[in-house]
Amino acid sequence: MQKLGLTSVTFRQLGIDEIASLAHRAGLSHIEWGGDVHVTPGDFGAAERAVFSMKENGLSCSAYGSYYRVGDGDMAEFEKICKTASSLGAPKIRVWLGRKGSDETSADEREKMVSEVRKMSDIAGNFNQTVAFEFHGKTYNDNGASCVGFLRDVGRDNVKTYWQPLAFGDSLDNLKTALDYVVTLHVFSWNEKNERFPLSVGADDWEKYLAVLKTDRDYDLTMEFVKNDDPAQFLADA
Repeated sequence: MQKLGLTSVTFRQLGIDEIASLAHRAGLSHIEWGGDVHVTPGDFGAAERAVFSMKENGLSCSAYGSYYRVGDGDMAEFEKICKTASSLGAPKIRVWLGRKGSDETSADEREKMVSEVRKMSDIAGNFNQTVAFEFHGKTYNDNGASCVGFLRDVGRDNVKTYWQPLAFGDSLDNLKTALDYVVTLHVFSWNEKNERFPLSVGADDWEKYLAVLKTDRDYDLTMEFVKNDDPAQFLADA
């Protein structure tokens, strides 16, 4: 059995305590706290509140969902993100790999990102943390091949990737290709127009995705963005 959790950004309209309570009601094990609303970088008061709420509800923090973009080159900001993640007890930090798709990124831009990620790896390593890339369009991490090639060139044990189905390409093939580096799967049911549906609508696809996961490894399955941002829909999906 893999662990099932929730991204706090799924419910940006709710407070920290409400999110932790909702995750507990759903029988989940963890929360990925977002760095845009609930626990912004350097807000250690919010992090303390989140830790208390998780403890009260029997939850752990699986990751800190930052919005740091590789390519920005701000190591002071990234270190602040690492410190915030550490205060949450988060073993992983989610970051975004650039601002262009893999087919739009030049070789020079790619090499600069490789160098930056190695610096980030060193900083995160001081906090015993893993850096993991959001798997998303309009970033370099937009397909399995570019993902794996980049991670191999970085060559650091504490640099990994997320995965999620995309509105383009072959999602199952992307997962199979990147699987050795995947630490977290964002779970949702959308169509190619990014319209949201109950998770049950995507059950057949998700059974295919889950079937390829390695049985000797733990992955974080983390629910994200439910239909109509509705807590009742989230509980049904969970």
